[in-house]
Amino acid sequence: MSRIRVVFTIGAMHGGGSERQIILLLRHLDRSRFEPFLYLVYRSGPLLNMVPADVHIASFEERVTPSRIYLPGLMHSRRVRDYARFLQEVRADVSYDRTFLMTLISAAGAQRIGVPNISTIVTDPEIGFAPVAGRFQWFKRRMLHRLYNASTQVLAVSDGARESAKRFYGIRDEKIQTHRNGVDAELIREQATIPVNDTWWNSPGGRGSSSVCRIVSAGRLNQEKGFHLLVTAVRQLCDRYPTIDFRVALLGEGAHRNLLEQQVRQLNLSDVVRMPGFQTNAAAWYKSADVFVLPSLMEGMPNVLLEAMACGAPVVSANCHSGPAEILDNGRLGELVDVGDSRALEVGIENVLNHSAEAKGRAVTALAVVESEWSIHAAARRLENILETAVLSALPHRNC
Repeated sequence: MSRIRVVFTIGAMHGGGSERQIILLLRHLDRSRFEPFLYLVYRSGPLLNMVPADVHIASFEERVTPSRIYLPGLMHSRRVRDYARFLQEVRADVSYDRTFLMTLISAAGAQRIGVPNISTIVTDPEIGFAPVAGRFQWFKRRMLHRLYNASTQVLAVSDGARESAKRFYGIRDEKIQTHRNGVDAELIREQATIPVNDTWWNSPGGRGSSSVCRIVSAGRLNQEKGFHLLVTAVRQLCDRYPTIDFRVALLGEGAHRNLLEQQVRQLNLSDVVRMPGFQTNAAAWYKSADVFVLPSLMEGMPNVLLEAMACGAPVVSANCHSGPAEILDNGRLGELVDVGDSRALEVGIENVLNHSAEAKGRAVTALAVVESEWSIHAAARRLENILETAVLSALPHRNC
């Protein structure tokens, strides 16, 4: 049997968890069995240069001349048509997409020409759909109901996201299964050796400080990631522990940077909270931190939490409806706190500071669990079997 041609699709290669997971899957896909391609809507994002050199990249914005005509749905139909054309050009055997916005394009294009498609749901849609779906949400939800149920296979990154998707989109039980994200622990350890080149972060405590507490968080700077709650919690911690030199690094970029910077100034935290942007060596920040905090209002299966655990950092996480509790084994491997509650985040961080030996012990256990149960190698092998099954199941129909 010749190699299976699989097209991976996502909007762009920004620094989010889905983009990083695609990078990992592209790196670890067995080239003796699969030939991968990458199709983007926009050829942009800091992770573009991390795509393996043997992966052909195509983008809608480069392939299609912009139209001066605006009609509702016209851009979407052009994207669906171009994706279907691309699948035919590369003689794709199967299509794989992540995020529901990309499913609207790629699943529609693949199903139009009879190419098997695998669609991945990366967040809890009962909470995560409305904030990012934009206009015509009722219509998009109806389209996704049809596309998911017509897909060869639907994957969800956590059990919670799977059950939520079944309820929200009306996906039939036999169509959807859980396929958890993987972590490349070896790569993370390598990245963790790259020094954090930041004097503020690295310097010892200032005069009058009994100790330094370094707190790190990472993700898109938007409302859903809850960074505003962490900033509020840090203000309370600074007031409660005036002799501790708190340093908080929020890694990432996003639309809420200005709002967060304004909040930091208003709370007089300019010397405490910094936003150094997207960091290619984020693992080094996690490893050098006293605690990693995930303050999200919603998640699917947060990669950054797994990556911080792979660096041996004690973690505090909001107990989102799906994801963190599965990763942290209901609190055995790290602090789980109420969602949307800055006081709960404050208490969680306080627990790590006041019981540091216990927190470090849990971090050691968490590291071992990540390496044994969350391997990207195992995740890639599982996906390869899903892709191969999808292709084989479609052969009788495509040969007719």
